[in-house]
Amino acid sequence: MAAPTDPSTSFLERHLSGGVWHADRFFSSVTFQVRHLGLRDYRAGFAEIDATLDVAAGTLEATVPVKSLDLNNPVIRERMLSDEFLDAARHPQVRWVVSEFRGDESRAIVVTGELTIHGHRRPVEAEGRIGLPGPGLLSPENRVGIELKAVVDRRDFGLDWQEQLPTGGDTLGYDVTLEAILEFVEEA
Repeated sequence: MAAPTDPSTSFLERHLSGGVWHADRFFSSVTFQVRHLGLRDYRAGFAEIDATLDVAAGTLEATVPVKSLDLNNPVIRERMLSDEFLDAARHPQVRWVVSEFRGDESRAIVVTGELTIHGHRRPVEAEGRIGLPGPGLLSPENRVGIELKAVVDRRDFGLDWQEQLPTGGDTLGYDVTLEAILEFVEEA
């Protein structure tokens, strides 16, 4: 029989050694997908991410520079960065501060925090998994992976642009799936 867990110990403290962990930018990504022309989901992401996991505080903070938007079409990229959509000049970052982790021994997790996009801050809940911590293949530092996925309505963040298709229906869906795949390295 497993020993009972101390109710004052946070989920993170039960699964990771204390301290601060920083995202390895090479092995981390933040992407989004949205229905396009009613045909399929279009997927894109950001080339840069900065994230910190503070085990003692029980928080995860992630920041993405909006200008690091990685799209394969420069015309669409510029339009997405314009004031018509993300307005990168006035809102240069997307920020997510997770303040609650819940999970079980299967390592499935649910996190709650506040997401700020386009100057609008809203509570967001995401589901995912936390991996087993351990050393990397090429370095001795402890690492851990966290994968999170949430669906948000872009209108909640002031992103309400829309055009109707000639055949009817919306050009761009309102539900946006956000996915963060983060690999953290324990601070020495």
